Formats: sequence, C-alpha cells, structure tokens
Amino acid sequence: MRIFNITFNHIKLYYLGLILTAICLPLSKFALSVSMIVLLSNWILELDFKRKWEEIKKNHSILIFTGIFFVHILWLINTSNFKYAFHDIGNKAILLLFPIIIGTSRKLTTQQVKTILIWFSLAVIASTVISAFILFGIINYPIQNIRDISAFMSHIRLSLLINIAIFSLAYIIFSKDIKKTQYEIPAYSVIIIWLIIFLYLLKSFTGIIIFFTCLFLVVGIISFKIKEIVPKLFLQVALVTVFLLIASFITHSISKYFTVEKIDVHNLEKLTQNGNQYKHSLNEQQIENGNYVWFYVCQDELKNEWEKVSSVPYEGLDNKGQELRFTLIRYLTSKGFRKDSVGFSKLLSKDIRNIEDGMANYIFENKYAIYPKIYDAIWQIDVYRKGSNPSGNSITSRVEFAKTALSIIKQNFWFGVGTGDVQDSFNVQYETNKSQLPYKNRLRAHNQYLTFFLTFGIFGFIFLLFSMFYPVFKYKAFDNYLFIVFFLIALLSFLNEDTLETQIGVTFFSYFYSLFLFGRK
Repeated sequence: MRIFNITFNHIKLYYLGLILTAICLPLSKFALSVSMIVLLSNWILELDFKRKWEEIKKNHSILIFTGIFFVHILWLINTSNFKYAFHDIGNKAILLLFPIIIGTSRKLTTQQVKTILIWFSLAVIASTVISAFILFGIINYPIQNIRDISAFMSHIRLSLLINIAIFSLAYIIFSKDIKKTQYEIPAYSVIIIWLIIFLYLLKSFTGIIIFFTCLFLVVGIISFKIKEIVPKLFLQVALVTVFLLIASFITHSISKYFTVEKIDVHNLEKLTQNGNQYKHSLNEQQIENGNYVWFYVCQDELKNEWEKVSSVPYEGLDNKGQELRFTLIRYLTSKGFRKDSVGFSKLLSKDIRNIEDGMANYIFENKYAIYPKIYDAIWQIDVYRKGSNPSGNSITSRVEFAKTALSIIKQNFWFGVGTGDVQDSFNVQYETNKSQLPYKNRLRAHNQYLTFFLTFGIFGFIFLLFSMFYPVFKYKAFDNYLFIVFFLIALLSFLNEDTLETQIGVTFFSYFYSLFLFGRK
C-alpha cells in the first residue's frame, strides 16, 4: 500500500509489530501501548477487510475467544458504576485486539516465532538485570522489600514472563523443527540458568510454584514419550527425587516452626534483673523461631534502652509503617532474648538498623535464602489462625479477599454484580463482614476465577470458561508445547492474581494466546 508516495509492506510491519510488543511487554507500559497502536494501524491500513472477515467466519474460534471481551459489554446491563465499567472495558479491549489482528494476518513460520521469542527473552533478561542491579544496590532505587526490585511491573507479573521465557528457550533448544547454530544452545542454556536463579532471588511464590509445576508436567510427559528405558527411568527418578526433596524441605520447615520452647507457666520469673516487673501474656500464643513473643516483656526498660541508640521513637513507626515497639519485641524474641534491658544489650548496631527497617525476625537478614520466605508464609497463616489482623501480610490478606469475594458470590450467584460494580461491592461487603483490614488494604479478590464469578455470575462464568477452552479443543492444541505451557502458566496465575485486570496481565494473556494458537502455520 502507498500513502504519500511511501510504500508500506504490511506483512513486515505486522511481524515487526509483534516483535516490538514482545520487547515492550517486560519493559514499558507506554511503549507497549505504542506497539499495539502500530499493529492496529497497520491492520487497518492494510485494508483487505473482505478476506479478513472470511478468515474470521472460517475460524470461529477467534470470535469465541473474543467472547471474553463481549461478556464485559453485555454485563453493562447489570452495572451502576459506568465510570469504572468503561475503564475496565478499555483495558479488556486488548482481548479483542490480538486475536483479530493475529488471527486474520498471514501465519508465522516456526523461525519467525523463534525470533519473536528470542527478542522477548532478551527483553526479559534486560528487565531482570535491571532488577538485580537494584537488589545489589548498583542502581539507587528505593525498595522496602524484595518485591520492589521489579521496576516495570509487579513482581508476580514479571515472574510469569520469566517462566514464559524459560520454557520457550527450552523448547527452542530441544525442538528438532527449529534451526539453530552451534552457539545458540549454550547461550540459551546460560540464559535459562540465569532466569531460574533470578526467579529464586525474586522470591515470588507464585512464580516458583508455577515453574516447578510446569517443569514436573513437561518433563513427566516427555519421559512417558521416550521409548528407551534408561533415559525414561532417569527422568522419572529425577522428578520423584526433586519432588521428595522439596516436600521434605517444606515439611522440615513446618516442623521447625512449630517446635516451641517449653515453659512452666506456673514458675515464670516476675522481675527483671533491674527489679522491674515483667509482663507475661499467657493467652497470647504468638511465636518467633519457637520462642513465645509475649512472655518476659518489660516495655519500660525497652523504651529507655531504645531511645538511647535510635532517633526513631519507641512508640513510632518503623520504615515499613509498623509499630516499632512490636517489631523490636518480635526481633528480640526471634533471637531468643528476653524483652528487657539485658536482652536489648545483646543487640548489635546492625540489629538496630534491621529493626528500624521493619525487620521483625533476624532470619530475614539473609535475603537470598528460601527458608525465611517459607517461614514468613507459615507465620502469616499461624497468626491469622490465632485471630490476628491479616493486614500487611500477603497470604492472609488474600484469604480475607477470597472470603469477601465468596460472600459477594453467594448474594449474586446467578448474574453477578456487573462489569463496573466489583470494587463497590467489595467495599460494601468488607463493611458488612466487619473486616479487620484497613480501608487502603481492602482490595479485590486477587483470584481471576473468583473475580469472573462475582462479576458475571454462574452463567457468565461458564461462558468465559467456554470462550477460553473451546479454541484449545478446536485446534487440538494439547500437542502444541508453546501454547500449553503458556496456558498452564496463565491458568495457575489466575489462582493467585487478578491477571486480566491490568494492562500487562491482559496483554500477556491475549498476546501469547493468540500468537501460539492463532498465529502459527
């Protein structure tokens, strides 16, 4: 096509637009929007709408998948907050964009898909390297916890993209259908190793669980397809061994957490060495590293000693916004010290900095170890079971989100609350449930399945599942490695995130779904 004497090669522009989208996905929301505008503009300027319409009619799976978008339009009938509804529909339009553009454009060769995945993986590497520089202090970027090192998106979204890159590069390495030079296999292997290491450094439970789930399923399926007995058994034994090691580590961590000091509550000392009164809260069973938090506490001595060494007020907040005195008490407990002047005197200057920074247990000082992350998960569940406020804890907050979502579903089972009324319904339900969560932490379900159900009710929910799964069966995609791995990653992420409620999340889903299912020859 020629415009102002400029000839446009729409096939090349389409291909470059897909590459640009893949590059921007891990790096820039703004550039990602530009790449989508490029793709849409090229698709419109290409014209040839008759052929494209015939393509859609011939391949009705494209229309069925776009039903995920159209159900949001239909459920405007059942909404009252149109301002949010139209904002949400604007985000969800991406579910319309990629399947139609990719589904009606020239199919990509295996080598072209390989090129797209390599560019995508390089962009993911760039994002992880920048994050690593932030983690190690090479880039001066303020962070409060490990999740903040992901500068371009949430750490969970980044972990999803890392998983796509890992399993895509593995496919390129082992696929006999993809041409490779002698240097590519070692290069891709090094990249995979780095991405796995970074996934560990990122400490995203969602990303790590998804990685091991996909790894076990992929390697397990491959092992059953191998005819030679020795490699078949080797893979299967290796899988079982890794599974047992992980299970053993988790079991040991749980056992270690609940191994609690033995205390005779009838013979507790009443006075500190300075003659001040101890307070023992016998009904409080909170523990840190097996030590009871609320035994042997003398806050008068702690306040006096703390204000000698720190400018942060004892009754003020630490750098995480937590009450500092509670952080101090938990930290001393984690060390096995009594909460008095003698116990305080055993703290080093680095311990004081840790407490000021909101570190409530000294084991979190080792930010590269996995045990502190598991410990934190167990601790959150334990204190929640004992009636503590779930606020500020990711796991227990999600439990509260889910309980609230289920309450909304019970009241709106058949038709949901409508496209625009999701957050409004949560706000009302939190008040009804008398939730302990503060207003700023009263978020949505953080579970895409629950969000769909409470938004559209049982009928809309079933239709959405049909829209997602019908094309998979129609295309017989179970032998399509790239698609199935992506789809598994997405479905698992839905359990712990509202993946389709953000630009990055909905682009990730729509782009790779369309590319791997509708875009290949």
